[in-house]
Amino acid sequence: MPSMPSQEETPCPGCTGPLKDVVTGTCGHTFSRSRLLPPSQMGAQPSCQVLLCVLCKEKEPTKPLVVPVPLGPLGETCCEEHGEKVYFFCETDAEFLCVACREGPSHRTHAVGVLHGAAQPYRDHLQSQMEARSLEKKQMECTRRREDEKLQELLTHMHGKKQQVDEAFGRLRQELADHQCLLQARLRELERQIRLEGEAYTSRLSEEIAGLGAQVQALGEQLQRPVSALLQGRLSQYETKTFVTPETISPDLVKKIRDLHRKILPLPEMLRTFSENLAHYLDTDSGKQLGVWGPFSPPSTQSKAANRATRHVKCGA
Repeated sequence: MPSMPSQEETPCPGCTGPLKDVVTGTCGHTFSRSRLLPPSQMGAQPSCQVLLCVLCKEKEPTKPLVVPVPLGPLGETCCEEHGEKVYFFCETDAEFLCVACREGPSHRTHAVGVLHGAAQPYRDHLQSQMEARSLEKKQMECTRRREDEKLQELLTHMHGKKQQVDEAFGRLRQELADHQCLLQARLRELERQIRLEGEAYTSRLSEEIAGLGAQVQALGEQLQRPVSALLQGRLSQYETKTFVTPETISPDLVKKIRDLHRKILPLPEMLRTFSENLAHYLDTDSGKQLGVWGPFSPPSTQSKAANRATRHVKCGA
């Protein structure tokens, strides 16, 4: 298997010499740095510049070149032009300089500082930014905790309101069930009284029918007697008493039935109105249009008495 050529053996496509200090342009071509740097910048290491690819002749955009990162501390970086260590930083051109570059004509009149001293403002700026971001982070965390507490309070409040709604409608269902039980008990009592009076009426009417049947039979027998025997009797003895038909239901029971009928008759309309008022009350902003009681009417003395009576009525009675 043939060995791969080393970087020193690979020729530079720009100068046909060996590749040295390789850089790669955004077009994808690789060259030696000496083929791309302008000759006027002595020992400079520009962070970005406009270059011209020697193969495709396309103008490179102003973007950082892909260059190898020097190993070791920044102070050990060597100048490519003079091979000396870099100790200075040109603030005018934003370039790293060695001693020879510092004394050269390109940077002699520029603002130049010691490398580590020049980096201090950047460190201070980064430190201030870090502290500002840390403070902002703490403030945002406090805001998040505060808002989380508010959300939890709202959720707890909503849970309590749900319980209040369940309790209110539970009481309403219980009240309606109690009133229903009361009405059913009164209806069952009226049914019982109707049956009793109906049985009494049927029994009395049956007795009268039986008596009339006996009289009919007796009169029939008299008709079969001979004329002599028939004429011996008096006509008055064959007269019958007028039968008075008894009342099927007593007036008192009729009054009770009518009273309960008047109570039950408006119930569907009352419940429908209550349902509409409740829906309207819940749809309004505060229920002020319906007054203090909302869809409910103020409890009257009669309704309170009915509620007390309801508690003593058993649904199975």
